[in-house]
Amino acid sequence: MRIYDGTLIHQSVTDEGIIEVVDSGNVRSLHFGTLPKQSAMRLNQPHHLELSYTQAMMGCLLLNPNPKRVCVIGLGGGSLVKFLLHHFPDCVIDVVEYRQDVVDVSQQFFNVPVYEPRLNIEIGDGYLYVKQRYFNSDISYDLILVDAYDHNGMAASVGVQSFFDACNGLLSDDGVMSVNLWGSERAAFSTTMERIRDSFDSAPMILPVENKGNVIALATAFYIESSILKQLRKQVDEMEMHYQINLPRYLQNLIRQNRNFIHRLFAI
Repeated sequence: MRIYDGTLIHQSVTDEGIIEVVDSGNVRSLHFGTLPKQSAMRLNQPHHLELSYTQAMMGCLLLNPNPKRVCVIGLGGGSLVKFLLHHFPDCVIDVVEYRQDVVDVSQQFFNVPVYEPRLNIEIGDGYLYVKQRYFNSDISYDLILVDAYDHNGMAASVGVQSFFDACNGLLSDDGVMSVNLWGSERAAFSTTMERIRDSFDSAPMILPVENKGNVIALATAFYIESSILKQLRKQVDEMEMHYQINLPRYLQNLIRQNRNFIHRLFAI
């Protein structure tokens, strides 16, 4: 069956909604009953980040290049998880996903491993998960990646003030939170950015995704000093050779889009 310019290879319907898996050439995509791709995977290179917004989310590696423990909120097709497992063999990844059927499909069709000692997947609400971790454990994360969307938009609970407060509390001293937002929804975007600013002492930075409505917000548990950013100019090409996720472009866009902030650091 042809759908979304590809071949439908799986379709299921639960109380949580529709899940569709579509193959188009060498790319397999995940849909929640609508045309936009929730996730995509190259069949011959499953760990590659196919969608530009996932590449932009991993722009957080510019600020923390060697994560040891990562929290991923929203599994989808597992693109971020597979990328991290492939490139960071010493990294432990905790995932919270609201829908069991999404986990099942990610493992059956998108190469998310079922048994992997470095990967922990929990079914639940992202806000409740980070709140529980913040109050009841000593765990800290080098990266927190928030991509909690369905066909209706961003999950409401992961946009509240106390969610971002808990995320800040869970970050390690050099930790970074990377959040996928819809910049086209201006009111919701502005409200979410205000909440992120209120939760983090350091000013969050934004990274718009080219030709998309996505905007990635990056918030840190540390102040970004000029020396850190200057070093990035020397390292970014080498990092890009390894990851192939357009890091030089994202660094340039970070500087351009956050010029008022960067001005204080670089005096440009």
